Amino acid sequence: MTDYLVKSILCSGILIAVYHLFLEREKMLHFNRAYLLLSLAFSLSVPLISIDLAPDNVIRPIATALPGMMTAISPAESTPLPAATVQSAPFDFTMYLQITFCLPALLLLLRFGRNVLAILRLRARCNIIKLREATLVLVPQDIVTYTFLDNIFIPEKSYENEQIRREILTHELAHAREMHSVDILLIELVHALMWFNPFLFFYKKAIRLNHEFLADEAVLKAFSDVKSYQLLLLDTVLQKQHASLTSSFNYSITKKRLAMMTKIKNLNRQLAKQFSIALLAFALTFTFADKIYAQVEKGGKLVAKALPSVDVVTIKFDQNSDKQQKPGADFRHSRLISKPGPGISEAEQAEFYNTIEKHTTYVTNKRNGRIDPMVRMAPKLEDRMHVLFTKMNREQLEMAADSGITVFQMGIPVKKAPDAEMFENWKKASVFGVWINEKHVPNSELNKYKPSDIAEYDLSKLYGAALKGRSYKYQLDLTTNDYFDKNYQRRINDRVFISRIGWLGERPKKF
Repeated sequence: MTDYLVKSILCSGILIAVYHLFLEREKMLHFNRAYLLLSLAFSLSVPLISIDLAPDNVIRPIATALPGMMTAISPAESTPLPAATVQSAPFDFTMYLQITFCLPALLLLLRFGRNVLAILRLRARCNIIKLREATLVLVPQDIVTYTFLDNIFIPEKSYENEQIRREILTHELAHAREMHSVDILLIELVHALMWFNPFLFFYKKAIRLNHEFLADEAVLKAFSDVKSYQLLLLDTVLQKQHASLTSSFNYSITKKRLAMMTKIKNLNRQLAKQFSIALLAFALTFTFADKIYAQVEKGGKLVAKALPSVDVVTIKFDQNSDKQQKPGADFRHSRLISKPGPGISEAEQAEFYNTIEKHTTYVTNKRNGRIDPMVRMAPKLEDRMHVLFTKMNREQLEMAADSGITVFQMGIPVKKAPDAEMFENWKKASVFGVWINEKHVPNSELNKYKPSDIAEYDLSKLYGAALKGRSYKYQLDLTTNDYFDKNYQRRINDRVFISRIGWLGERPKKF
C-alpha cells in the first residue's frame, strides 16, 4: 500500500508540474481540461498496472499437460524450491496507520457532503426559472453569481431589476453547459480520499482556472469586444475588494485570464506538445507500473537467468492413443535433456532399464482412464540411476527418450530470503497467488511475516487452462525457515526424480 501511495503522489506531482510549465499558457483549453482530469486518473491507476519483464526461460510455466507429455529439466538447470519462515511477527501498527489515514478522509467527506447538501437545500427554497441549457435559481440574498451543475444561482433582486450583465450570464451558462461542476466534485472527492497528497491543491487551482478560461472563451465568441469584457472583469474584482478583501490568488487568476483572452494559437507548437504528452504517458507508465522481474540475483541485482546448454530430443506419439507410436506420428513434443556423456556399458544399460522396470507400477488415471507409469525406489537406487543417466552418450539418451524415461536431480536446497521490494510486491492478490509451506493462503497472510522469515521462494507463471478461475497470473511458493529446516534432510536424500511418459509398451528389446 505504501508503495502505491508513493508512486501515485510522485506521478501526480510530475504531471501537474508538466502542466504548469508547458500547457497552462497554451490556448488549447479543452485539451488542457482533459489532461488535468486524465492525469489525475492516470496517477491513481498506473501504480496498479503490472508489466511482466521476466523472460519465459526464467519463470517456469505451469502448463496443462497433454496426454503423455512431460518436460524434463537437466540437472544443471534445477533450482531449489522457494520457502518462507513462520516466526512470531512484531507488533503490527497497520490498523493504527489505517485509522490515521481514514479519519481525516472521513471528516473531509462529511464536509464535502454537507456543502453539497447546503447547495441543494438552498435550491429547494428558491424560485426557479427553467432555461433551455440551464436553470436559474433566484436567491433572495445578495450573493455573487455562481454555478453548480446546470443551476445558476443569481440574486433575485438583480434579476428582477435586469441588472445581470449579459456577459456574466453567458459566462455562467458556459459553466453549466459544459458541466464544470462535475470536474470540481471529482477533484474534491479525490482530495478527501487522498488528503495527504500535496499536489492535489495545485490540481484544484488549475482545474478551476481552466474552467474560467473556457467560460471566458464562450463569452468572447458571443461578444467580440474583448476590451469591454476585460474592463467588466476588472470592475467585478474591484467591487469584490470593496465588499470584502480579495486575496492575491484571485488577482493572479484575473491576470492570467486577461492574458489568455488575447493569446494567439500556435497549432504547430500545440501539436508538438500534445505528442510529447503521449510520450510522457508511456514513459511514466513504465516508470511507475509494477514490474515483475525474474527472481534470480547476481551481484545483488535482479538479472535474467540463462538456460544451461542442452540438447533437444524429439519424442513422437499419438495424442489420441496411450501407446507410443513409431516415427512419423503426427504429434510431436520436444524435451530438454542434459548434454551427452561418454556413454555407459551394455551391462550398465541393462541395470538402468531393469531397475526402472522393476520399480515401476501402473496406475489408472481416474480423470481420463489412461494408464500412467509411476517409478518409486529407494533414494540410493535413484542416485545410481541418475549417475548412469548423466553418463549416457547421445545414442543412449535417445534410446531412453524413446522409452519415455527421464532422470533429473534437484539442486541442493539453499536458503535465500527475498528483498523488501520483492516481498511487498507479492502482497498484490491480482498478480500473485501465494502458497506458504505448501498451503494456499490469502496474500494478506504475508503481513505476518518479514522478508527475513522467508527461506526459499519460487515463482511460476500460469498459462492456458491453468489461468481459468484464478484472479492472479503467477503462483508463488514460499517456505518458512522452520519448515525448511524440518524437511531439509528429506529433500537432500530425495533429490532425484525419475519419470516415465505415458504407456510405454515394451522396453528396448536389447535388454
